[in-house]
Amino acid sequence: MNQWIIPLIAFALITTLGYFQGRKKNRWISGWIARETEEALKPVDTQYTNFGGTIGYNFVYKMERPFREAKGTFTLLPRQSILYLPISFLIAKYDRYYLNLFVQGKLLGEGHIVSGKYVGKARKTILGVESMESEEVYKNNRRYVLFWKEKGMGERLRKFLEKIAHEESLLHFCCYGENKTFFFYLKPEKGKLGECLKSALPELKPFFIKGAGNDD
Repeated sequence: MNQWIIPLIAFALITTLGYFQGRKKNRWISGWIARETEEALKPVDTQYTNFGGTIGYNFVYKMERPFREAKGTFTLLPRQSILYLPISFLIAKYDRYYLNLFVQGKLLGEGHIVSGKYVGKARKTILGVESMESEEVYKNNRRYVLFWKEKGMGERLRKFLEKIAHEESLLHFCCYGENKTFFFYLKPEKGKLGECLKSALPELKPFFIKGAGNDD
């Protein structure tokens, strides 16, 4: 029986140390994600709600025109659990970042930019995708697929993709005209997240029907 004491103690020490180091790293990641998002969006008010300890946050920002509100979520790998982390790498693979920007004006319609590696999953979530126009485009040797309904949307999507920074972080972008929303699904990386969002904001203006500031 005594032969198991030392291995058990070592295992307990390793898991405990991994828990505190993983929790510390996730807190650090949460900090720079929030900071880079705020620096890019420049909200007038912010609210964060934690879930799962260090697993992630929901956030709500009050925004200035032409935006009304930003709602988002970022979820992190369970780095505090060294036993489950390898499984999570296989299932989730990376940290995730979702952002919805609600606008005050009217948008042209519906259009999507989807990373080539995410197209299979995106097709299952985009309603009516089979009836949409589609096109494959490449930027920096990375493949993207565009989907759209309305005339003129395809050209806007192409120009948007051309101009944003760190497009490798982008898994799915969407303009939803029906509910006046822009949606971003990104793989967050330090330094790239903020720059991607900063570069994207001014390029959203062409998606508005009558410019960036029109109201109902």
